[in-house]
Amino acid sequence: MNRKLRNSKLRFWLGAGLAGCALLVGSVLGGLWEVRTAEASAISGMGTLTGMVDAPKPFQAAQVYATHVEKDVVYMVYTAGGRYRAVNLFPGNYEVTVQKKGFEADVKKVTVKAGQEARVNFSLSEADADAVRKNEYAGSRTIRGDVALVPYDELYPPGPGRATAEKTCIYCHGVNFLPGNPRNEAGWNQALDYMMNRNEAFGATQGASMIPPESLQPGEREALVAYLVKHFGPGTPRRALRVDVEMPLDEEALSKAMYVEYRLANTDGMPRRRAQEPTFDHDGNVWFTERGTPSAISRLDPRTGTITDFMNPDPKGSPHGLLVDQDGFVWWAGRDVHLGRLHPESGEMVQYPVIEKGWHGHTPVLDSKQNIWFTMLPGNRIGKWDRATDKIALYEIPSQRGRPYGIVIDKDDKVWFAEFHGCQITRFDPVTEKFTEYPALTQPCLIRRLGLDSKGIVWYGVFSGGKLGRLDPSTGKIVEYDLPMPFSQPYDTWPDAEDNIWITDGGQGGALIRFNPRTEKFTYYPSPQRTDMPKVSITRDGAIWYNPRSSDRAAVGVLYPDVSKMQTLAAYF
Repeated sequence: MNRKLRNSKLRFWLGAGLAGCALLVGSVLGGLWEVRTAEASAISGMGTLTGMVDAPKPFQAAQVYATHVEKDVVYMVYTAGGRYRAVNLFPGNYEVTVQKKGFEADVKKVTVKAGQEARVNFSLSEADADAVRKNEYAGSRTIRGDVALVPYDELYPPGPGRATAEKTCIYCHGVNFLPGNPRNEAGWNQALDYMMNRNEAFGATQGASMIPPESLQPGEREALVAYLVKHFGPGTPRRALRVDVEMPLDEEALSKAMYVEYRLANTDGMPRRRAQEPTFDHDGNVWFTERGTPSAISRLDPRTGTITDFMNPDPKGSPHGLLVDQDGFVWWAGRDVHLGRLHPESGEMVQYPVIEKGWHGHTPVLDSKQNIWFTMLPGNRIGKWDRATDKIALYEIPSQRGRPYGIVIDKDDKVWFAEFHGCQITRFDPVTEKFTEYPALTQPCLIRRLGLDSKGIVWYGVFSGGKLGRLDPSTGKIVEYDLPMPFSQPYDTWPDAEDNIWITDGGQGGALIRFNPRTEKFTYYPSPQRTDMPKVSITRDGAIWYNPRSSDRAAVGVLYPDVSKMQTLAAYF
């Protein structure tokens, strides 16, 4: 008999005999967990952290956080049967704690050494009601304690202006955007000018406004501004939505998983980091855009935790999506540029300015000939950079306010994109220059991004409706699935090598969700921080890379759904 299996069975029967039926479930899960995690690949030069977590009453899937003090890298794993194991940690000094709603735990210090296993045990105590109310993020979040979770009607009190906020700001940005961005009256008016295209800097061409001025009735704007100033003005308390439905937790699946977040330091030069859009180069580095001010194109080496910033010539350039081409050049789309190109070795940047002011580039993607296609959310067009001619061509889409957003290329080089406001999935044939539109089943709606699986099926998320959509291009048939949790806002939908669909859910405040199309089962992986994750990229080994964009701690993050498949810290498509 396999030695590990024999030992785990012995532990099970001893546990059952000594602890009785009350501990049977935990012993079984613990035995299975130990066999699985013992098989996790050990990467040379890294260490391991293990331990036990007990509590005065039963719990499931507590989250154990280990923060590397010197590198500021956070590892997060889940307990199974009270046990936890974090693998392939950088050697160094760590602060370790446990979070589970309704409980409290101390912070402990430990040193992890290369090739060795450190052990830290915890005994949770029940948190009193005041402590639970003070920081209801505990349980799967690492957010500052001055943020309170409140019911919807407390977050958005009834009154004049709420309905307008719901159909404009909340509908597009989600429930937690407004309370996280307080402004005075002048600030809210400026924000509305920007959204309604009254600000000259935004451009006043081709219906670029996010809120069409004609959509507001007389007096609605004034009531909206008054509402926003009253409830989300300077000095208002930090709040976010409390969802009173517990996120479903599959302890067996979570026991295999580990999150890692490489935190980005705020500096005098870069006071507020706002990263997104991870992608990989040919050397295993992770690139991402830095949308704060000043803006940058940035690179993480996951093997060392080293981050390098390449500053954008325009500090307010707000680069959005990016890619790495076959030659190793890094391309991005952003404010007032269709595309920008970075030579990583020399640091040289070349930009292709927009033809019309306000026509910002959004998301780029490569076709089989290494031409770059991109969307233009303001501007209502898609574009193509032709590698052979070094020229850009633009194509206006049929829907007047469709707002092209996420974009993918199929095996036949057909271009697919989501119409954010048009509530459609649209295909463009570059040969015939013909658009074909597929309206989503849910109408009206907002769709941000698309995914394309190995069978050519197009997947999308109904951001405004909490649904996952599936479009079969061969038949035109669309099916939509309800996400299990209320207030869900599926942002990105991307398949892994097994055609499971990974969903980022900003509405739940930080979760990666795996959808198995064969069983139609959703599996939730609560993330280390309460945040949205606009885009994911998946490695050949199944690691899910993301950026916690709206969190208090900007970072580059990765979820390993099964640590036994870890072969390297590097990231490769």
